[in-house]
Amino acid sequence: MITTLIKPYKIIRLASLPHPLKTLTLIVLVSALYACGGGAANTTMPPSNETIIETETETETETETETELLTGTFKLNATTHVSGLYYISGDNTGYTSANGRFSYQQNDDIQFFIGDIALPNTLAQATIDTVLLAGNSDPANTVTANITRLLIALDADQNPNNGIEITTATHQVAEQITLNFASSTFTSDSASLVASAGGVLPSKVAALENIAIALGADTSCGSSHEKIGTSAEFNTFAYGVAGTVTVVNDCTLLFTRFSYTGGGLPDVYFYTGPNGNFNQGSGFGPNLYGQTFETTTHIQTISSSALNELDAISVWCVQAGVDFGSGVFN
Repeated sequence: MITTLIKPYKIIRLASLPHPLKTLTLIVLVSALYACGGGAANTTMPPSNETIIETETETETETETETELLTGTFKLNATTHVSGLYYISGDNTGYTSANGRFSYQQNDDIQFFIGDIALPNTLAQATIDTVLLAGNSDPANTVTANITRLLIALDADQNPNNGIEITTATHQVAEQITLNFASSTFTSDSASLVASAGGVLPSKVAALENIAIALGADTSCGSSHEKIGTSAEFNTFAYGVAGTVTVVNDCTLLFTRFSYTGGGLPDVYFYTGPNGNFNQGSGFGPNLYGQTFETTTHIQTISSSALNELDAISVWCVQAGVDFGSGVFN
């Protein structure tokens, strides 16, 4: 006869082990199995003292992904750096360096300050300028112009050609001041601050011309035409045409946030629209067909005769007589 003794498993969790190791210990008490035969008396062996311990270990691994620290540059325009602006971008804060540089991490937003005056928030990236800060929609380039005007007015030496410097004293003067860069009363709202800082607020046209000059605009043509300072917003009809165009002097148009995929038939040009009639207008500038523009800032020269009939502007397909996108100046 065979007698079998089976003891149940006993499970013990050892909570006292230190983090991050969690140890599950399974203690199995093994019963003795004894069998005898041949007429001898039945004898039961005591349970074995041998213990089998199985250990499963789960290790918690803390994965720290270090995000690379990047460097960007704040510019007034294509060539002019802005130093001394305070910025906040995620965990990174500080003042823009002499070269307009700041630190940021990928996908973080960034905001710049002069005292308590907050410039518009934007996604941190390698190059930030006043056009980018104004956002995707800036009718008549109002926000772009007003940010540019303020930075020029608060420059330490009032000479934007050698860079813009915002000093500690200017930050102190701008404490407890807020400004709305889209406001029609921006000039009067900022007058006290500019005067306290010892600066002069340039006109909207002068600020936008500053952006155009940095892109290579000709300034020798003069600034007397009645259309100077007027702007048009492109309405999109085809091929992603969009953006804003402003007349900044007698021979220069400044395009901001301008887009066009380059599609359509060959021979696509900027066209004037006397009284809004592009069939009666004339083309100017290079052939746009096949060129891709993605929210670019650029300039385009225009003759005095074309400027005279620039009541409206179109990205015009000459062969088909089709308007891909147009706007009226006001």
